[in-house]
Amino acid sequence: MEVIRHHYVNDKRKGDKWMNMDEGMSLTYKPLYVQVKDRLLEMIERKELRFGEKLPSEPDLAKMFGVSRSTVREAIRVLSQEGAVIVRHGLGTFVAGSQFYVRSDLSTLRSITWAIKQRGWTPGTINAEMYEDVADSELAEKLQIAQSAPIICVTRVRTADSHKVFYSVHKMAKEPLGNKILKWNMDGSFLEFLKYQCDIDILYAVSTVLPVKKPEEITEKLGIDPTTPILLLDQIHYDVSNKPIFRSYDYYRTDIFEFNVVRRIR
Repeated sequence: MEVIRHHYVNDKRKGDKWMNMDEGMSLTYKPLYVQVKDRLLEMIERKELRFGEKLPSEPDLAKMFGVSRSTVREAIRVLSQEGAVIVRHGLGTFVAGSQFYVRSDLSTLRSITWAIKQRGWTPGTINAEMYEDVADSELAEKLQIAQSAPIICVTRVRTADSHKVFYSVHKMAKEPLGNKILKWNMDGSFLEFLKYQCDIDILYAVSTVLPVKKPEEITEKLGIDPTTPILLLDQIHYDVSNKPIFRSYDYYRTDIFEFNVVRRIR
């Protein structure tokens, strides 16, 4: 059976070179497309191909691995099914991370900062905005505050390795936070800020999964294709005394995040 023995690497930092495929992995008894898939996965895991980066074209990959374009196409198809890459028709193929999505258990309350770090990516924040508003009747009921009470709103886009992956809106009563919230730089975990800077320890959240009413607005904020599905979690966060502290609207890219929940028969 034909096997891949070497491939060509175009690296601006190290120069062009041929690499012996037998040095890093044994490929002898695998179909060609599996060999290509495994090598691309290895490159992703080693961050030779980084999250959000566009893969070389099919002709370039075929030349790189010394195989046909149909072999490369089949390898990419399998990688796409496994969640390692995202194929955007007309744009190219992009790295989605390692072999799987960011998987999260809905029954466990974790910050988006924690989820990004657990995946091995570097979290960041862009387009953050903080402003004052007043509570409408629905928010007042949810947070158990007076209607038209002053509130603080925070909107921001979270990034992973500088790529936009998450958009959130936080709304909270101004009174218990005072001027402390105004000192927050709006980066990092809001849960940690509340705990360590405001002495507010969030114990749990009641979450509702909802359809996104205007998905094009959210996909525009995230800079992604408008056909990409978005998951919205509408959450009320409670402290250790069961007092509602803030409401969040969390918008997740479903091409990056995957959620699961365990359901039991009582």
